[in-house]
Amino acid sequence: MAYGSKLKKKKMFKPDKFGPVRTELEAIVGPENVRTDEAEILMYSYDAGMAKARPEVVIRFTAAAQVAPVVRILYRAAIPFVPRLAGTNLSGGTIALKGGAILNLSALKKIHRIDTENRVAVVEPGVVNLELQNALAPFGFFYAPDPASQKVSTIGGNIGENAGGPQCLKYGVTCDNVEKLEVVTPEGEVKRWSYRDPGPDLMSLIIGSEGTLGIVTRAWLKIIKKPKYTITSAAAFDSLDNAMIAVTKIISSGILPRALEAMDSVSIKAAGENSKLPFPAGTKALLIIELDGKSLPLIQKTAKRVEDICSQTSASYFRTAGSEEERAALWEMRKGAYPAMARLAPDVLVEDGVVPRPKLPQALKKTREILADYKLTASLLFHAGDGNLHPNIIFDGRDIQEVKRVKKAGYEILKSFISLGGTISGEHGIGVEKRVAMAWLYDTKTLNFFKSLKTAFDPAELSNPDKILPVSVDNRHKIPVESADLSAGAKTVLDELHLRAKDGIKTMILGLGTKINYSAAAQNARPLELKSLDKILDLDRDNLTVKTEAGIKISELKKQLKEQGFSLAIPGLQGSLGGNIASKTFPDMRGLLLSLDLAMADGTALFLGGKTIKNVAGYDAVKLFCGSLGAYGVILSATLRLSINDEREPAPEEPIAVFEPCNYHCRIKKALDPANLLNPWIYGKAESDKKRIANSE
Repeated sequence: MAYGSKLKKKKMFKPDKFGPVRTELEAIVGPENVRTDEAEILMYSYDAGMAKARPEVVIRFTAAAQVAPVVRILYRAAIPFVPRLAGTNLSGGTIALKGGAILNLSALKKIHRIDTENRVAVVEPGVVNLELQNALAPFGFFYAPDPASQKVSTIGGNIGENAGGPQCLKYGVTCDNVEKLEVVTPEGEVKRWSYRDPGPDLMSLIIGSEGTLGIVTRAWLKIIKKPKYTITSAAAFDSLDNAMIAVTKIISSGILPRALEAMDSVSIKAAGENSKLPFPAGTKALLIIELDGKSLPLIQKTAKRVEDICSQTSASYFRTAGSEEERAALWEMRKGAYPAMARLAPDVLVEDGVVPRPKLPQALKKTREILADYKLTASLLFHAGDGNLHPNIIFDGRDIQEVKRVKKAGYEILKSFISLGGTISGEHGIGVEKRVAMAWLYDTKTLNFFKSLKTAFDPAELSNPDKILPVSVDNRHKIPVESADLSAGAKTVLDELHLRAKDGIKTMILGLGTKINYSAAAQNARPLELKSLDKILDLDRDNLTVKTEAGIKISELKKQLKEQGFSLAIPGLQGSLGGNIASKTFPDMRGLLLSLDLAMADGTALFLGGKTIKNVAGYDAVKLFCGSLGAYGVILSATLRLSINDEREPAPEEPIAVFEPCNYHCRIKKALDPANLLNPWIYGKAESDKKRIANSE
């Protein structure tokens, strides 16, 4: 029998799930938008990553209202599906690993509303990032996330990857610039979630989830008034190490640039080949520093401080762009670095990792050593201000041995980031290509926690299956890193919860008592006091972060930080830090949170996040605990971003409405605390809590 005949015979015995529902799908989107021809299948069998997989059908949408009914049909038929837009992700996030359907959302590109009064733009997922910027420009506004791929990448894709870009240093990544999302869940429900909703933050969990928890069909984006003045400067160094030292000194001095980018000599040569910018011979590194604001004298004064810091760290050249053309040329050089490398070889592997900013020189040294060991050529690009590194390794994908070397080198680089207290992705996601590295970064307990979140949203495992989380774990490659340093008080809390869980004793979480409704809490729940957890555990001056126990008073924390020359951009709130996070008293606190150490209902510890400014390795569960009201886990400590001597204090916000759990809140509760031991009144009366949580399935 011929090989082709064997394939046909094998296909004949494969269950045909798609055939019986094709007519239903065509009735919704039109026959011309349900494609199974070979050309279409091949076009959607790969994206900008290295992996490939064939879908069985490509479904194109022409209206957002079509998405939910199509998903309901696919869910009923148990057909996997992958939402997809431009396919520019660099980690294999939009290929169909289990076949099934590609959901092509690229035609959903309406800008529904630009509301300059409320500073919100309402858009569909297919809107290209740069097209949105162009639409906002006549009104004097911009949208902050500006990835290098903004000419082609879409808002939906940016949301799926939690994209950043140079401006995210000052204005935040995608998650910080989204107000609300309309989401089609894996079962075909339509939900609208905002981070300002009462209760746990479901919206932020969707951002960066790569389509594994649902499909975004509309987004309410924050838009920002363009600053009146902008100053862009370039500093050249004859040493990349000195450039990294300058980065740390700029940030630790309290200067917050709009952007702080770095390029190595390979990037400069490739991207600046046709540039007329006059960098001195022997330049090994280039910093691009952009400042903005309302006061020109203040920005000029800050620019002079930056120039002085660069001079002190042996900059061989410093120049401020004298015209918009010169500024544009600098940014064209920076954003053109990746495509410039792509012209030097058939293929480019773009790695993406983050380390705490003071560890940049060490990360750089280790990366160069790995590239030399594997005899590879790469350019090094940095979102230096937030510790995000992009080694761009060029190679020929037709050379199998070279491909193996490139992949091994990429993995070694990621391992080095982990060993320095960093993470394996700052903005490119995990997809399929970094799944294995998730097991190097997280322990089994944390991976199971992420898996429980995936199952709560997608119990049938149909929405972009087998992405983000490893399908198997090999602990032989575990990276030794410093374990979280729990205080004696935190360990006592874990021990107490473990004992209570064994006996089925319900617990009322009690910080300073300013957020508890005692009448509601009278459910035979035993109090667990946390007010003794009141210590600052780590103040990292160079990284501008603080780790503190959750029981500390907000007022006391701010006082101690001020004495050290630091400030925390939250209002003067009553109560403890943990209580205010759990009750979402100040919703924008989520933007300051980098990590949480948690005690779960059974007394186990969970460590989420770290000291890096960016992290898209796994679901953003740190923000999920904002508004969780102590019912998902007990906050033991938190790491937050700091400012230096910033006297401005945000205004307190209106109280959030009473929380009524939706079915997805209840599903998460069931996954994390199935016996409803923590603050049990929140998810139902004591006598009916098991039934309520069970009905969330």
